[in-house]
Amino acid sequence: MMRWQYALGATLLLSLCSFRMNGADSSSEMRLYRWVDDNGMVHYADRIPPTQVNQGHTTLNPEGIRTEVVPPAPTAEDLKRAAELERQQAENARRAEEERVANQALLKRFRSLEDLILAREGRVAAVDAINQTTRDNLRLLQRRLRELHQQQASRKPTDSSLPATLQADIVRVEEQIRTAYTTIVTQEFQKVAIRAEFDQLQTRYVALKNNAQPNATLLPPPATEVLASNIVRCFGAENCQRDWERARAYVRALPDIREEINGAGLLMVMQQDDDEDRLLTLVWIQQPADTAVYLYLNLECKNRLTASLLCTNAGALTARDGFRAALMSAN
Repeated sequence: MMRWQYALGATLLLSLCSFRMNGADSSSEMRLYRWVDDNGMVHYADRIPPTQVNQGHTTLNPEGIRTEVVPPAPTAEDLKRAAELERQQAENARRAEEERVANQALLKRFRSLEDLILAREGRVAAVDAINQTTRDNLRLLQRRLRELHQQQASRKPTDSSLPATLQADIVRVEEQIRTAYTTIVTQEFQKVAIRAEFDQLQTRYVALKNNAQPNATLLPPPATEVLASNIVRCFGAENCQRDWERARAYVRALPDIREEINGAGLLMVMQQDDDEDRLLTLVWIQQPADTAVYLYLNLECKNRLTASLLCTNAGALTARDGFRAALMSAN
């Protein structure tokens, strides 16, 4: 069949050549069409069957020279691919323009690398200022909770049951303390995110200053959460309850404990020596929309002579900073 079709094509070519040699008008020259059907068969003819119009074809003149190439009509899949390619090109162009504008804004915003570092430290300091206000309020709440527990402890065995107002006050203040610590931990994570953001800006800024194109693939991903050594994260009620009990045992095993307050999701122990008073607070933190639970161990100190709030006791600092490592080693 294939041989017959090629023979037919050759015959038609010879006929066209003969037709031209016999003086036919060039405006009415015969044309020969070549196309390939769905089965890969090559066809030659002086007209294209209607069923083959969309297959694409090549037009040959009487000398057998190709004069026109008509590509196949695009299929639905071809049109879909073309539309997707056009969309991707438009998206790439949009991103490139956004990056160009962002780079210009970055260079305009910071005149030097020192300006960028100062801006980062300013953002962190603003969070620290909010955090300090929270901690100042927290000290008042802790003092109030100690007073309430002292009232509770001062009651005689012959006294009636604990007044409802006193119990309600204890529950309310404990909840306020847990909320304050939730704010503090959230703000600590915010500081981590700020530093990660500026790490990316610094990498891009240095590349632009060196007239180099920043390579986005080399930039570190933005960090949204990095756990400090005094925070433990857990998932699941059973796992978290187990970790909570281990955390409470860890805190209660510390030396020089003079007083303890044990509440719902809260444990406060007071230490005291010749130099300073120390308060270690273990708190259970869980946001309503978060599946994770954070166990946070906080350390606060006050020098008995200078009233400085800087912690200097090596054992207390080691207990705080080794909190997560100790709980993880127990798993």
